[in-house]
Amino acid sequence: MVRHILAISGGGFSEEENAYIDEYLLKICRKNTPIKIGFVATASNDAPNYIENFYRAFQSERPSHLTIEDFKSDKIQDIVNDLDIIYVGGGNTQYMLKIWKETGFAHVLIDAYYRGVILAGISAGAMCWFGTCYSEKNEHEYEQFAGLGILKGSFCPHYNDEERRIAFDYWASSQKGGPIYKLNDNENLHFKNEKLVAKISSYK
Repeated sequence: MVRHILAISGGGFSEEENAYIDEYLLKICRKNTPIKIGFVATASNDAPNYIENFYRAFQSERPSHLTIEDFKSDKIQDIVNDLDIIYVGGGNTQYMLKIWKETGFAHVLIDAYYRGVILAGISAGAMCWFGTCYSEKNEHEYEQFAGLGILKGSFCPHYNDEERRIAFDYWASSQKGGPIYKLNDNENLHFKNEKLVAKISSYK
């Protein structure tokens, strides 16, 4: 079973000028029929406008979304396994992972991945797949916490932001476990079977 993860630093349907990466994601799926793509907006606390934008962007496919309440369903594993792609939105990474682990949704995602469901996500939705995360604790502080560990190392989105870059570089200088990926907002990584196979950039 071929496994794919697309880690998006910035762009996608939330930024029209960088929406090219969504086209790349759909091509990974290699289906002639409409693609079943499910959106998870936990990191934004299921923000309605974010979910609406997702449906608008993928209206030619078979879009759906999963809320925090949906994670409690007895059928959640079957629902996720039936999708072609899971697309995780940005927001508060720590909050998202806390909810996933408390509800068991973290295990649902990992199981689906090893069954061939493509995982994709932007910002928080990209960091979460890695072993270690380093992100905002509050407005001015950052801290380290565990990701899902599907991919080794750590991922820093929005590296072009000066405050984030300084904080992340200071933290990364003391890290020894696995690769560290630093990406600007127009850069994205494609992993196949947990190996990096492509870096996709726009000319922004």
